[in-house]
Amino acid sequence: MTIRKAYMTLAATSVCAFASPGTAGAQSANRPVDQATATIRAVFAAAERADMAALDTLYAGDSLTVFESAGINRGWKDYRDHHLGPELREMTGFKYRPIEIVARVEGKLAWATVSYALQAKEGTRTIDNFGRGTFILERAGAGEKARWVIRHSHTASRARRPNDPAVPE
Repeated sequence: MTIRKAYMTLAATSVCAFASPGTAGAQSANRPVDQATATIRAVFAAAERADMAALDTLYAGDSLTVFESAGINRGWKDYRDHHLGPELREMTGFKYRPIEIVARVEGKLAWATVSYALQAKEGTRTIDNFGRGTFILERAGAGEKARWVIRHSHTASRARRPNDPAVPE
């Protein structure tokens, strides 16, 4: 990067930093990519709280598919009742935090790659994993009631290594 480009980038960043906080936040919250990203963050937060009612509103019902490592669940009820629900009931001290979400939107579809941290105790076993995933979202509904829902997710994780990112607070 040239010095001139670096200066222009810094100047643009500085201007944005001094913009009205309400305006900048409102504009970004209305962007479809930010809305889709917020939906993914909401999935992580609701799962961490074991809030099945919130998760009911974030997944695409019967048309959902979930791949976790080599496993598959078809439909939200299958995933909730035979995988996620039992798993969350067995864990204590559960932390499920996104580290990075990179999303794109084209029309009524969005997709994102995610890196995340997962920590918990399951009986006497301590879990401290780093994972990656892909989410596909669909814009459901119309007008004021339109919202992003998870149509497909594929996640996999492994034991945390020393060079993995820290667990976000």
